[in-house]
Amino acid sequence: MDSSATDIKLAEPFDLSGKKVWVAGASGMVGGATVRRLTTENCKILTTSHSELDLIDQAAVNQWLAANKPDVVVIAAATVGGILANSTRPAEFIYNNIAIESNIIEAAHQNEVEKLLFLGSACIYPREAAQPMAEETLLSGPLEPTNEWYAIAKIAGIKMCEAYRKQYGCDYISAQPNNLYGPGDNFELESSHVIPALMHKAHIAKVNGDQTMPIWGSGKVFREFLHVDDCADALVHLIKHYSGDIHINMGTGEEVTIKELAKIIARVVGFEGELEFDTSKPDGSPRKLLDPSRMQGLGWTSTISLEAGLAATYQWFLDNIAD
Repeated sequence: MDSSATDIKLAEPFDLSGKKVWVAGASGMVGGATVRRLTTENCKILTTSHSELDLIDQAAVNQWLAANKPDVVVIAAATVGGILANSTRPAEFIYNNIAIESNIIEAAHQNEVEKLLFLGSACIYPREAAQPMAEETLLSGPLEPTNEWYAIAKIAGIKMCEAYRKQYGCDYISAQPNNLYGPGDNFELESSHVIPALMHKAHIAKVNGDQTMPIWGSGKVFREFLHVDDCADALVHLIKHYSGDIHINMGTGEEVTIKELAKIIARVVGFEGELEFDTSKPDGSPRKLLDPSRMQGLGWTSTISLEAGLAATYQWFLDNIAD
């Protein structure tokens, strides 16, 4: 545990009762989970679809906030994807994400939003960061090349929250989850993250009766995974109990190799063939384990185990995605 975690103190409780809470990105996995979690808080939840509000349109975002006057804003909207998407669409990843967060944060300030939470990502930390990664690791070294465009955009959002807090006294905070998964995830093979990609591949292999299943990379790198419902619970906990400059890590504190993950997913899905690792494909960062000390110091820990979370996610996939 990082000794600096002792610098975090519980803020005076922020009461969500009766507040209007806008979840930007409610149609996405994290936004949807946050909406589900907020239904227990006696608040009015505001959501917008892309057809109703283009978050890259600054004027439209300003007009919407002026008309709807939310008390709280959660920025869960983002252009996201796995290694392939990050590698082939770098301009989209940096422009879209900087535009979305900039437009919402400035409009929130202009319209006197009481509290704002910006959702970052564990990829903000340097590729060779000491493990587990504490919040102080930010900007201490080069980023992982396969997702640096997304990481730079997320770092910009974190720094915007700090800047608006410093200059204007805005109660804007940010939180960094590690690899998220769960219901509502993107299972498209060309653009998804590792869990939904492996799950979809394993499902196809099982249905087709394949003897082997190809997997990108060596399988030797380590990753930490957080169920999206745990993430949503942590976000609401932060809104209610945290106010400070430091961005807060949200994670389980546990890691698994991609090979071990693939074996668990194969077991959950029921694929009994061989796993074939393509070492010509990139692995990404060697490890990405967050130090959750500060979050734990605020009184929150994750509760959903990886295998239970994967089983529930596969059931959601069967009910909503699989043919």
